[in-house]
Amino acid sequence: MFAYPAARGMGKGNGKTARRRTAATLALAAALAAIAAAPSQAAAPPPTLPAPTYKSVSREVLVKMDDGVQLAGTVALPSLDGSKPLPGRFPVVVGMTPYGRNGVCGCYTPDFWATRGMAGAVFDVRGTGGSEGNLDQNFFSPREARDSAEVIEYLGTRPYSTGKVGMAGGSYVGITQFLAAEQQPPHLKAIAPQVPISDLYREGYTHGGIPNLLFDAQYIAVQGAPGEAGTNTDPYLLQETLAAKLGQSPPGTIAFDYLARPNDDAWYHDRSPITHADRIRVPTLIAGGWRDGISPRGAPEMYRVLARRRNVETRLYMDPCTHKGCGAPFAPLTNPPNQEDVSALVFEFLSKHLLGTKTPKRAPVHYYLQGRNRFFDASRWPPKDTRFDSLALGPGSLGGTSSGAPAQGSYVTNPAAGFSMAFNKYGTVAASPYIPTDQRLEGENGLTFRTPVLDKPLDLVGPSALHLVASSTASDTDWYVKLADVAPDGSESIIEEGALRASQRALDPEKSTPARPYHTHVNPTPIEPGRFYDYDIEIWPTAYEVAPGHQLQLRLTSMDLPTHLPGSIRFDRSDPAATQIELNSPAVNTVRYAGSHLTLSVDPKP
Repeated sequence: MFAYPAARGMGKGNGKTARRRTAATLALAAALAAIAAAPSQAAAPPPTLPAPTYKSVSREVLVKMDDGVQLAGTVALPSLDGSKPLPGRFPVVVGMTPYGRNGVCGCYTPDFWATRGMAGAVFDVRGTGGSEGNLDQNFFSPREARDSAEVIEYLGTRPYSTGKVGMAGGSYVGITQFLAAEQQPPHLKAIAPQVPISDLYREGYTHGGIPNLLFDAQYIAVQGAPGEAGTNTDPYLLQETLAAKLGQSPPGTIAFDYLARPNDDAWYHDRSPITHADRIRVPTLIAGGWRDGISPRGAPEMYRVLARRRNVETRLYMDPCTHKGCGAPFAPLTNPPNQEDVSALVFEFLSKHLLGTKTPKRAPVHYYLQGRNRFFDASRWPPKDTRFDSLALGPGSLGGTSSGAPAQGSYVTNPAAGFSMAFNKYGTVAASPYIPTDQRLEGENGLTFRTPVLDKPLDLVGPSALHLVASSTASDTDWYVKLADVAPDGSESIIEEGALRASQRALDPEKSTPARPYHTHVNPTPIEPGRFYDYDIEIWPTAYEVAPGHQLQLRLTSMDLPTHLPGSIRFDRSDPAATQIELNSPAVNTVRYAGSHLTLSVDPKP
């Protein structure tokens, strides 16, 4: 809501004048109220990134942590000639990376900021790149978070610094911003994490308690190889960098901490930003993508918690892109129109909080509605008018009713299910491209339910959930839910997905909402074959318009290779060679239609 100052200089005057003034005041108040109530879609145009106005000069530094470990960093300052820094003090923007600060670091390069009037910095996290130490506490550890806070305080107290430090960058470099901010370093003034995770267990290692095979195989396995050393021109620093590599962890051991923990526990909590999000005090801009493999859940979850803060700017931006962006090479088929420049948005936000730059008023939430292919503004997430709609399941139908129809439907678990989505959004978190395929290729797997052909748009804006009443002939099974848009030509385009292992069905009622069930994942309990159980399956948030003439489809299956592992990993850290993979047994799974329903977050007027 907008607040307006009271009118000044209103003298007593005569009665007629007073009545005219009263009428004018009421008219003005009505006009202002209309403005305040109107949607903010037509607010200020999206920001544009200013062109570089300076050259830059960089230096390599080693910064000692409180335990004596030195972290290697690259710092760039504005320069007129590219050889000597400009005099004066500048705010600093830093990124913490495991990928090599002078390589493909997942960060904004220091020059990006230096050429635009701020100082830029990138540091290798301990145990990677040119930094000393090892990864015996793994990535995202509390020790690493303290390191980030110490780097921020170092940068905030340099002679070239104004004392204001911000953070920017995506993926790992975004997650470290949350963890650093939770340490509350005094010189940190704003963060702008992109495509971040909120919960390492639920968005990374597993989905619904099912191991995320693409994450595990592509990400954890390669994370054990520390970031490259980078290039140092200073012979002493090059020597120090090479020495640091000798103490770093060998590749492969990083995965052991995950494999030894199939269920949620304190280890994941310590490395999940959502655990201590209430400690974050600084202004925060969170940017995610609907086709990303972690941020469709991670970004809104963090925003939900941080938006509760009073008088601290908190914003959520969601675009239609993958973890690696839109377009070739990682998303050749995902490049919809009307996209905005995220780097310009980040620059504007940090410029406001670090330089005091006057910027346009921006809505707290700015999201891209897929299908409509444009951005919308909202005052919260999900948007204010969003409602929960419940669609009952029937034989092939979603939201319809039919008397005399079968009371249940069954299918046989198919090991080939899911292969048509081999290049799905989760793979882009690591190295796979995103190539969504026509879901008709999955038509023979599981059970399929569709709404009638729509006569008006259906706007899904927020999370969804499937309440399932079902049984299995096995003692454990997996449930995969895939929402798709069915076009008049019969093609099926994936919208969003959800997953749950039957033995991981226990809910935390205090953290669950109608459209976002929250499972404890602490004590998996096998099911009794043939017995019906209630399952609540979380489907990640989206913003997607199903057009008139189309249908919304739900497909339920129990296999999803190669994305998810159809079984469990038995791992003993003391004897890695004895690792076993126990596959789920083939099964006949049966859905009882009575009581089974899909809950959707629907915006009636986006």
